[in-house]
Amino acid sequence: MTEEGHKGLDLPERVRQSLANAVAERGVQARVVSTQGRESMRPPQGHIIVAATEEEIDAVRGPARIVRQLEHYRTPYGPVVRLAFTVYPMGGEPLSASTLLNISQVSGDTALTGLGRQKTLFFHFYSAKGDDLTYEFSKELNNAPEQRAEAKKVLKMAREAYSGTPEERRSFRWAVGISERQFELPVPLPDEEV
Repeated sequence: MTEEGHKGLDLPERVRQSLANAVAERGVQARVVSTQGRESMRPPQGHIIVAATEEEIDAVRGPARIVRQLEHYRTPYGPVVRLAFTVYPMGGEPLSASTLLNISQVSGDTALTGLGRQKTLFFHFYSAKGDDLTYEFSKELNNAPEQRAEAKKVLKMAREAYSGTPEERRSFRWAVGISERQFELPVPLPDEEV
């Protein structure tokens, strides 16, 4: 996957269709993907893909605040890492979504590693139309030192929990089934300091 200027990411067709169908069935969707130029020696960079209806995407266009949190759940079947976020536009309804990172897969581990390293984080917004996505816009966020430190800490805890789970008992699906009872949205705005 590569970044195409103002066209968003060049997502594979199967990913586009899968996200568009998921939006039609379950509402707003999010995925973390890692990109790297073919000739690049630099490490992959994580991007968040947000897919929703055209109306939902239009509602968060323009100035907005994006609040995100990284969550770690330890279960008897292995760890679950969840990235949850809410986009708070200047006027209108907030847009919330989350995505799960499976650190037992290279893609999940790489994405979480990127969140602990990169200084900027891109959110790419796509509207779902039929069984395809249309790129709408992107937002670039500062990935502050404390957020990078938190991601490194969560990655370390998740790797330790995974290696501490007996191989015959590991099941990401079962781990998610236990953890999802605790999932909440929207991500609240932090208390404003006076």
